[in-house]
This record gives sequence, structure tokens and C-alpha cells, in this order.
Amino acid sequence: MTAFVFATCLPRSMPNLKRELARTRPDLRLAYSRPGLITMRTDAVPAELDVPEPRAIFARASGRSLGFADSTDRIVEHALALVTERTAAGASARMRVHVFARDPADPDETPEDLEGTAALRAELMTRLAAHAYPRELAEPGDLVLDVVRPPPGLTDPIFVGWHLHDAWRGAAPGGVRRVPVPEDVPSRAYSKLEEALGWSGLPLHTGDVVVEIGSAPGGAAMSLLRRGANVIGIDPARMDPRVLGWRGAEGSFRHLGIHAERVRTRDLPAQVDWLVLDANVAPHRAMIGLKHLMTLRGGTIRGLLLTLKLNDAGVIEDLPALLDELREIAGVTTLRATQLPSAHQEVVVWADRSAR
Repeated sequence: MTAFVFATCLPRSMPNLKRELARTRPDLRLAYSRPGLITMRTDAVPAELDVPEPRAIFARASGRSLGFADSTDRIVEHALALVTERTAAGASARMRVHVFARDPADPDETPEDLEGTAALRAELMTRLAAHAYPRELAEPGDLVLDVVRPPPGLTDPIFVGWHLHDAWRGAAPGGVRRVPVPEDVPSRAYSKLEEALGWSGLPLHTGDVVVEIGSAPGGAAMSLLRRGANVIGIDPARMDPRVLGWRGAEGSFRHLGIHAERVRTRDLPAQVDWLVLDANVAPHRAMIGLKHLMTLRGGTIRGLLLTLKLNDAGVIEDLPALLDELREIAGVTTLRATQLPSAHQEVVVWADRSAR
């Protein structure tokens, strides 16, 4: 039996995704490829409905392929065929409807066509109302219909697939919801962290203490402060005055103008809830600071949200070893990693320590 699967990614990361899948899923053979989307066939299919999917660091969304569609009617046909197949197998057929566009080749200059995406989803929700949940965000175990539009400017057909949602994925359509950079924040790190928080599901609450490595000039810190966190920013570089002078109703900011490996026990409160890193340094250098801070407050830290810079081909090849090292540092057996719409040559990693 042959099955077809799909994966989406940042267009510039397509070669990395193909190399990663060649290493981790040798059973997959390329079937179709467009910037930001690949489909693959496999003969290694078990008897049950749910075929192993091409999970990968560089894959944003992935699942089973239903095919292409040149009209809304054809999308609905694909969806109803899926309902029929799963109902016949005694499986749940009620679905979340995820409609999203592939990433543009230049994410900084070409925004996603949000209006067209919303209009298509509204039409599908009307026509599939008997089989669809009203809310978009998926929950573990949900059947999800993936409707993948081409980016603005391309006339490729719409692709349709499906997956079963689990904790490995982001709950938003396409895995990660794009967050534009507001005009009143110090840097685009604000958008990166907002996207990372949504993708990871990190349960940040008002009053939580967050230690942020690589804080300057303060874009990510501003995101945390607006959520009511008490942020300790570690960076020898200069912080933006809007962050240093934060006067929100909740949250606070304290700057440690040193490298992370020079932080002392007395510089930190007894309780640190989260560790965030977006330092503009090579991943191997970032590990030094992470290890040091984990020796100081590892007993209280509930999770690590980290950005690793893919500053050369060697780092990409070293990613499996780097993730193994991160598992050891964080004291966890599993990690999640992906690329964000705003991250470009970076990978974001989430290490949840709450189950320890």
C-alpha cells in the first residue's frame, strides 16, 4: 500500500528539510515540491488509518495528503471523503478546519493574505458545519483538515491534507500563527517571542519570573512585560529606554549587563520560573550560559524556550547533537523544535520541565 504525506516549511529551508527527512525517514520518496511545500510517498504503511507523518525540525505542519483543489467545491469533496473514510473505520470524523498560506519567499516584505484566508475558511465552515468544530485552535486528539493556500503572487493550486493533533504540534493553523512587528517595540524579537509562546503553549502567568539571555535591545522583554512577567534581562549590550523604564500596571524589568556565564547566585531571586534565550551567538556558545544558569536555578525552572542561530551549514548538521545536549542540560527526554515565520535562519526549541 502506498500513502502520500506532506510537510510545509520556510521556502529557504526546503533543502534542510529534505536532508533531514532523508536521514530520519528513508522510506519517503519525493512526489511534488513547491516553495514551502513538499509531498512524499511511502510504502511503509501500517494497516491502521493513521500513517506515520514526516515530523521534522524544519517542518512547520505535516500530515496525510488528500490532494490538490482548484475550487472550494473540490476542497469540500476532499473533506467529505475523509469523513466517510474515518466514519467507516469507526474513528472520529469531526474536524478542526485550518486554512493557512504557505510562507512567502521574503517574509519581511510580503505579508500573508489574511483577508483571503479568512474568507475561504468562513465559506468552508458554512459548508462543513455538520462536521467541523467552530474554534480553530486544535486540542490533542483532534482531527484537523489542513487547507494550504499558495503565498500571495503565486497561482499554484490549493493543497488539502489532514493530521491528528498532538502535543508535538502548534495548535494554530500551519503550526505557528504569524505576528507582525508592532511599531512601538524595540525589535522584531517581540514578534519572534509572541510566535514562540503561541507555538509552545508555555503557560506564562502574571508575576512569573523569566530570565532572558540575550535581552538587548528588548523586543522579547517587551512581550514578556506586556504579559505581566517579572523579567531579568541578561546582556552586556544596551537596553532600550522603554524597557528599562517599564511602568506597566504589572511586570517589572531588571537588567544584568553581563554575560550569562558571569551571573552569580545572588543576582537571581530564589524562584525562577522560565528561561528564555535569543542571544546572537553561536549555539555552542549559548550552551555555556544555559548550563551555568541551570546550575544556579535548575531546581525551580519549569521550562526553557530557546532560539538557536543557524549561522552556518555546520550548525545545521550538528542540530541532532545540539538537541541531545539541550535535553541533558534541561533534564528532559523530549524537546520540540521548529522554525517560526519571523525567525529566518533560526530554530526555536521548547523544553517543558513541568512533568519532572
